[in-house]
Amino acid sequence: MARDDISRGEAERLRRLDEAARVSRTFEIIADKGALWVWGDEDEILFTEDAKRRTLLPIWPHATVARLENEGEVAGEHAIEIPAEVFLKEWLPQLREDHADIAVFPVEERNAAILTLAEFRSRMTVALRLN
Repeated sequence: MARDDISRGEAERLRRLDEAARVSRTFEIIADKGALWVWGDEDEILFTEDAKRRTLLPIWPHATVARLENEGEVAGEHAIEIPAEVFLKEWLPQLREDHADIAVFPVEERNAAILTLAEFRSRMTVALRLN
């Protein structure tokens, strides 16, 4: 299980950012750290569904914020680190097959943004180049 990677206070500060700021910070942090976080266990990754019944993979920029959103809901689930390059090369093709989009930094059942896989790839590629 991943330990806290930022303080709980910093995580709460990030969670309180407005949606546009959470999206922007998410891409900056992922580019800087070279990884993003999803939630799940050894067998499955957490997916959600929005009101339009789209399948969504929630991602977070830190293990700590992922934990604050999910911890305690299902025993054995935890934050899982995915290297950004692996996510782009391996996960995006699988998400395409699963007809899933990406929910960026959801807090309290609100997504900062829902991005198509093409939108996510484009923004992540730009962020990685800028870093």
